[in-house]
Amino acid sequence: MRYIALALLCVAGLSACGSHPFKPQEYPLDKTLVSAFPTSGPVTVDNNQPATEQVIVSSYSGISLTSSLSDITDVMVKQTREEIGKHGNAGNTTPKTLSLKVNSLRSNYIAFFYKSTIVFDVTLGNGQVIEETVHHASGSVGQDLDGCIAEGVMTMLNDPRVRSYLAS
Repeated sequence: MRYIALALLCVAGLSACGSHPFKPQEYPLDKTLVSAFPTSGPVTVDNNQPATEQVIVSSYSGISLTSSLSDITDVMVKQTREEIGKHGNAGNTTPKTLSLKVNSLRSNYIAFFYKSTIVFDVTLGNGQVIEETVHHASGSVGQDLDGCIAEGVMTMLNDPRVRSYLAS
């Protein structure tokens, strides 16, 4: 009887280990983090990341969180569109495009908090590719990952190269 109880305890303990899906969600940015900016026309933002296979975005204590880079990019695209809608002052002349591609998102546990890094490319409609690397930290892994995506959007929309392209 004791061996059965021990075996059940081991199975229950191991069931928490392994890989679990992480569904990225938009993490709201404070309205003061992206200042108003002009755009010469309407802005189209699209997902340029075709990779749909699952990748590990966080791993700690035997538990891994996985998501696809395409799903992460989808959240970034959605939030970028919303932030442009809030802060962009659109003109009526030249339409603009931004193509986003998240290359990696990873959160690591470091002594009582998580620290994440997102690396992504922004391809401007004129063909220029800008690679951005953004860091974020939080006490919660989910907030850390989602917050890192949001900080990526903030960093991109405050980048003078992106703003210059959108205004031209």
